[in-house]
Amino acid sequence: MKILSWHQLQKNNIRKFTLLLIQLLIVTFAQAQNGKIINKEKLILSDATLNKIKKADSTLITSLKNIEFYKITYLSDSLEIKGFIAKPVQKGNFPCIISNRGGTGNFGNWNETGIGFFLGKLASWGYVVVASQYRGNGGSQGKEEAGGKDINDVLNLLPTLNEIDNADTSRIGIEGASRGGMMTYLALKKTCEFKAAVVLAGAANSFKQLESRPEMEEHVFAKYIPNYQQNKEEELKARSAVFWADKICKTTPLLLMHGSADWRVKASESLELVNKLYEYKHPVRFMLFEGAEHGLREFRNQYFTQTKSFFDYYLKNNNDLPNMELHGR
Repeated sequence: MKILSWHQLQKNNIRKFTLLLIQLLIVTFAQAQNGKIINKEKLILSDATLNKIKKADSTLITSLKNIEFYKITYLSDSLEIKGFIAKPVQKGNFPCIISNRGGTGNFGNWNETGIGFFLGKLASWGYVVVASQYRGNGGSQGKEEAGGKDINDVLNLLPTLNEIDNADTSRIGIEGASRGGMMTYLALKKTCEFKAAVVLAGAANSFKQLESRPEMEEHVFAKYIPNYQQNKEEELKARSAVFWADKICKTTPLLLMHGSADWRVKASESLELVNKLYEYKHPVRFMLFEGAEHGLREFRNQYFTQTKSFFDYYLKNNNDLPNMELHGR
């Protein structure tokens, strides 16, 4: 056995400490850069897109004249991530909403129609709206993990909002549908910065998804989740809010909506989560729309009305949280 001298030990310790310090500085610098916009380009909606939106919602077209859209590239864990901004052109401070897209891979990607219709709709209510394409998608760097490290691409939009001149970052909401609902639950597990959250047909129990849609294992879970086969149960639980409903921030009131005829994400997932949230006295409102499909198309107007009302109540009007203890006459 080789015995090192005291001086050699000291040199080794200094070398290790120096390497550790360098690594710490690199991590600290990367974290400080999270959310930084490195490219911003104005997005002009095409006539074809405007015609599609007009057919879907003729009243929205007028409102879109007062909304400006941007394509952005921002940093998340040192990765360059594609995202979007929709915001009022007027001067002033507007509350904010982070919008989370559904789907995995190219399915559900933000496209011009979705940006104009959904993000534009939210912005038309007087909100600064930001959205991520998630890592590995739409030109973003990195690899998608369907609810793994890509949740950071959502959370790192919080510092992105600080770079938008008319964004009031003291009032931020979050919303998402389907996989985007799962991303919303994950975000609420990690931070209490959101003053309100709205979820449509949110994926809340991956095990139930496998039961009703076995093809999800091959085409989604095994494809996107790292080390899925080795850690199947652990990874599925990590993406299933029903197993950690008590960890969802209690100071963020939730509005959950679901269609009872939804085959992509069965309403039983939201029902199970609502029961858990009720058990933990989480401020939650739940609406089950009879005979409605995954996108709630049969009740689209009611969906938007409820979403706007909920965000306005907590973000614009700054109402207090409800009393969740049993009370009344």
